[in-house]
Amino acid sequence: MSVSGGYLGMQIKHCALRSIIVYRECVFREVLPAFANLSVRAERVADEYFNRIEAGPADDESVDMADVAEDAEERGQAFYETMGAVRHTMLNLLAAGLFHVVEQQLADSCRDASFTIARPDDTKISVVAKWYREHFLLNLETLPSWALVDELRLLANAVKHAEGPATKKLRAIRPELFRNPDYVALDDELSNEGGEPPRTPVVFLPLAGEDLFVSEGLLRTYGEAVESFLKEIAAHFDAHDHEDYPR
Repeated sequence: MSVSGGYLGMQIKHCALRSIIVYRECVFREVLPAFANLSVRAERVADEYFNRIEAGPADDESVDMADVAEDAEERGQAFYETMGAVRHTMLNLLAAGLFHVVEQQLADSCRDASFTIARPDDTKISVVAKWYREHFLLNLETLPSWALVDELRLLANAVKHAEGPATKKLRAIRPELFRNPDYVALDDELSNEGGEPPRTPVVFLPLAGEDLFVSEGLLRTYGEAVESFLKEIAAHFDAHDHEDYPR
């Protein structure tokens, strides 16, 4: 049994596109704010520790407040570094998750209960894209947003597998992903003063918040690209409203 292009366009807009919009809204409204203002919060951690010790028994001569101040600073720095690493980990994971949401949604669009032909046997976008070409007569790689979606695919693979073929391709496309934003200004300053240029690290620990650094701005860019990508797919089906699919 077949369905109309209009039906498929509606499915993309109401299921795949909606899931991406909800994903993006939750990420930026609920998840990432947990990592905001880390410098201020680190100072608070240090101050709270110092004040707690300072408020202890006044006659305790064993307490050296200079040592307490040093301990407080170390505690604040440890909080900042730990939370910063977790934030980088979350951004990497959220970018990888964004790709897999759209990949799985596209695969699901090929599995309508009314279809009598074989569905894709894998959710990989390469497999789904081949199925789209053959049965929906749409080459996903010709869509305007494909380049960024494919870049996001490379990023998702880099996050999961660390150094490898996808990482090497991604490094050539977007080298800034491999520079820790906390040290970019310092590295550039040292380089301008005649020091060695910053080296691009081998990616070993992207899931520990190291070696690969997705920014909030880039995550927004990928989210917008994925949304556009799905709208482009829906527009294709809407333009073939009365045609039957799959072929």
